[in-house]
Amino acid sequence: MLISILKIASMLQLLLLIDVEVATLDGGTSVGELNSIDQQTIVLNGPDDKRVDVPLADALELRFTSDGDAPTTNNQLEIILTDHSAISVGRISANASEVSSSSDLLGPLKIPRNVVRAVLLQPLKPDWRLQWDAFLERSNEKDMLIVEKRDGLGLDFLAGIVSSITEQEVPFLLDGNEIPVPRPRVVGIVFGIAEDAVKRSSGLSVKLQDGAVVRGDAITMADDIFQIDVTWGQRLLIPVNRIVSIDFSSGRLHYLSNLEPITELYLGLDPPGKEWGPLFAEDRATRDGLSSQWRMSRDRFPNSGRPPLTLRGRRFEKGLCIFPSAKIEYALDGKYLKLNAVVGIDDEVAFNQQKGEPDTVVELKILADGEPVFQRLIGARQEPVVMDLKLTGVNTLTFIVDFGDGSSMCDYLDIADARLVIDTSEK
Repeated sequence: MLISILKIASMLQLLLLIDVEVATLDGGTSVGELNSIDQQTIVLNGPDDKRVDVPLADALELRFTSDGDAPTTNNQLEIILTDHSAISVGRISANASEVSSSSDLLGPLKIPRNVVRAVLLQPLKPDWRLQWDAFLERSNEKDMLIVEKRDGLGLDFLAGIVSSITEQEVPFLLDGNEIPVPRPRVVGIVFGIAEDAVKRSSGLSVKLQDGAVVRGDAITMADDIFQIDVTWGQRLLIPVNRIVSIDFSSGRLHYLSNLEPITELYLGLDPPGKEWGPLFAEDRATRDGLSSQWRMSRDRFPNSGRPPLTLRGRRFEKGLCIFPSAKIEYALDGKYLKLNAVVGIDDEVAFNQQKGEPDTVVELKILADGEPVFQRLIGARQEPVVMDLKLTGVNTLTFIVDFGDGSSMCDYLDIADARLVIDTSEK
């Protein structure tokens, strides 16, 4: 009888194994069934049931390749933290020191208010998303009460102090007077940035099936449950089949689009002699006037809709979009081992050419401390180029994007998913 029970338990354990792939710092990928995760190692059951150990220190991302069991969720509201966690929740209340909520996947949550950047108290209309994101980017000292404009065409705000959030109202101190604002009128609240706000980076980022992103300091796995120590001090228990991916890259790489360039120089909007150049002569070097839409764009294509960078149907959350002729320099200070990226002409314009016409071409040159390390002509309709550049000891990295064929047609070049791998060796 005992043997039969052990066999059944073993079979159940096998059924719980889920297919994953683990991307590592060396550019490789390990594929298999997820067996366990501890403080040092990710263990997979690889091909032919061969055990595959991936040191946690080498892991960049763990992605679940199966869909899992998509949960039925009533989470429509959101809490955004100062570490950029974004948690989908079903209810929100708050007092002066704590925000309380509940999530279908995470259960009850109690979060110190000084780590909460904002709360979304109503589902956003699609055309409000960019406005909401713009409020989140502000450096506001007072709380911002976000409400719908009277004409219903957008969002507006009042600056004051939010003392609490209840199911019925949001007490709001405005010019010394407390106003009980009915909660249905409040779209969201962006809290003032407090002196004691927590802005530290976390060791990992976990994306859940309901769209939430939770950042934490440590993660382990036992049976089919992940245990995550999140940045606000709580320990969460999440079933394996509720997670989409786990990003371990913090402290191991920097995205190029998060770095400020030391030089951003523009040399014209058209090859010499073409019609566009003279129209914007006054701001050709800066593109901060009429030609501002042709400045380098980070993480989005630079049209009015700001869609994500896209190469042959694949979307990228991070990267640069550069229109020639441009020279962009970054100070690396010898801190990085290499640059990984995917390079190509963005799908927004890549196929806008007339049939029968030759591919429009952009030239990309990359210099490391003034020495050429990459040079290539990139055709609009060709497959994206995977880049892997060694940068050990390099202090200055320069990108030169130029017209490759005497024309500026469709010349928006994406340097997508551009990641600088940090040199963690002791020097």
